[in-house]
Amino acid sequence: MPSAPLNGIDVVFDDSGGDGEPVVLVNGTGATRTTWRAHQTPALVAAGYRVIAPDNRGIPPNALPPGGITLEAMAADLAALIEHLALPPCRVVGFSLGASVVGELCLTRPELVAQAVLMAGRARVDTFGDAVSRAAADLHDSGAAVPASHDAVFRALCYLSPHTLRDPRAAQDWLDVFTYSEAATGPGVRAQYDAMRDVDQLPRYATLDVPLLCIGFADDVMIPPAAGREIADTAPGARYTEFERCGHYGHLERPAEVNAAMLEFFARRTAAAHATAGRGGSPRTAGRGGA
Repeated sequence: MPSAPLNGIDVVFDDSGGDGEPVVLVNGTGATRTTWRAHQTPALVAAGYRVIAPDNRGIPPNALPPGGITLEAMAADLAALIEHLALPPCRVVGFSLGASVVGELCLTRPELVAQAVLMAGRARVDTFGDAVSRAAADLHDSGAAVPASHDAVFRALCYLSPHTLRDPRAAQDWLDVFTYSEAATGPGVRAQYDAMRDVDQLPRYATLDVPLLCIGFADDVMIPPAAGREIADTAPGARYTEFERCGHYGHLERPAEVNAAMLEFFARRTAAAHATAGRGGSPRTAGRGGA
């Protein structure tokens, strides 16, 4: 398990290694880097990419990091890791809160990013999304113990599509995962619930100069697909695609389709870079304009 001392914390990350072009994967609230190992990392590695997946600050051992837990701080950690590993410009993928972190990186350090994918992303919190974060924070603050069975059902309702829950085998598999897998907890995760409070990145996305793909999931009740479409409609040259029959965990419910869309988007830059290089141009510039 590699790590690097950056910005006063010990940034822990997975690294598939190899000589492929790098892709950095950034997860959401309370989620660790290990979630990517099930579907996205194998698909990217099989396609020839090197995959780096860090834990955000707030995940132990960085539960109480200096500088607090904000989008700006998490994006700065991401930038520091990319520079530490000599990756730029590289492709960066974010999911949920991680999509907001990646968006912040694109806005503040665009020279580090060749392409960005925002899965279940949002520029600002809606009423229900804010209520979910407040409820999770209140539960943590209360110190109440929630039975594993109750937590599993709540997570299934929040994160999965009704289509998945109507499939007896799939529903049971997910309930087992939620029941027996230990989610990250503690003060750092509690602070992540507040990271999007009073944040509105949307006006800044109008100035974005990074090729961007936004992915929405049709049955997502946590971050409705309209939130991702809003970003795509605002950011110059951005693309948007939406997947049916999946919820907030769409990249885990329909991984083959989501991975295919991501790889197709990445292939556009590779093709453009080769064409530009053949004309004696700059591969970095070839990715502009949503390629």
